[in-house]
Amino acid sequence: MSDLQLSLIVLALIAIGGIWLFNVLMDRRRSRVYERRLKPRATPVATHETEIQRSVDLEQRSEPSFAAGAGAVAPLDDSDEVEPSDGSDVPVITAPVSQGMSVDGEIHAIVTLEPETLLSGDRAWSLLHAFRHAGRQPVMLVGVRGDLQEPIRAGQRYEAILVAVQLANRSGPLNEIEWSEFVAALQHVSEQIPAGCEIPDMRETTSRARALDALCVPLDAQIGINLASTQDGWTGAHVAALARDHGLILRPDGRFHALDEHGATLFVLQNGDGGAFRADTLDTQQTSRLTLLLDVPRAPQSQHPFEKLVELANKLSISLEASIVDDQSHVLSAAALASIGRQIEPVYAKLSEAGMPAGSPRALALFG
Repeated sequence: MSDLQLSLIVLALIAIGGIWLFNVLMDRRRSRVYERRLKPRATPVATHETEIQRSVDLEQRSEPSFAAGAGAVAPLDDSDEVEPSDGSDVPVITAPVSQGMSVDGEIHAIVTLEPETLLSGDRAWSLLHAFRHAGRQPVMLVGVRGDLQEPIRAGQRYEAILVAVQLANRSGPLNEIEWSEFVAALQHVSEQIPAGCEIPDMRETTSRARALDALCVPLDAQIGINLASTQDGWTGAHVAALARDHGLILRPDGRFHALDEHGATLFVLQNGDGGAFRADTLDTQQTSRLTLLLDVPRAPQSQHPFEKLVELANKLSISLEASIVDDQSHVLSAAALASIGRQIEPVYAKLSEAGMPAGSPRALALFG
């Protein structure tokens, strides 16, 4: 055998060994990425929006509520139970609830993009910033570098990108069309990066979405208490002045928000006659009915939101010379209000049992 042949054999063996080593290293890196994706994180992933106001179309879902209509109060019988519609077939969320909103395998379908080389945050954002929604569902874009998961940042380089699609919210569950269209567009972008694209199975994903929605629907309760004028009504400016005196803040959704010490909404004061309150039209706006509305899944039980709502209703009824009534304009006595308060307790308990305590990041996401 000539020296040339020996040299060629040695070079071939070195090349084969290099390819094998490269594949081993890539397999190990993939394993680390998948483990980090599934592992609960101590570092929360903040969303780009500090607050998202979403309109809720109650006609799309039959939401059980103490409110029969906007601001209505329909007392429940003592025998009424709030149970998932499919009973034991509906899974309970058992994963830990994080202190800040992050990728949550219980409520997200997670697509993993694994670039062939480290991907800069600038390029990742330029290609993926349009992927903020899959149909009606919000999407989180999370960069993975080392043991850290974070919102995609300029100036950073990432070994993987997690695209977390929420499975359900008040608009309903993620459906097959929304998922397939989103995934098709994402695959096109992955080819441009270029990056591997690990996509959960569509049938399994949409099945999870429907099960999660079925779990949430029976727990979606809103409580409304109305203040009806006994005179000629009030100007928006007068309502705004009283709201400010009691610490409420007018927000772009046209409602006055009662906030806790962390700036989260406990309940809202809105125009019961319809229409939003606007800072530039308060002097000319007139109303004869106000509604104090408590969104139960979004208000932490520890803050006693219903008690604070009733306390404010009593104060405003005196200042405005108004009656506290239900949606049919029946006067609500102190005993009736106390009864409504007792009926909220089982809802709070069932939210906690289902793994989505009221006011938690998970509840805020699902009931948004």
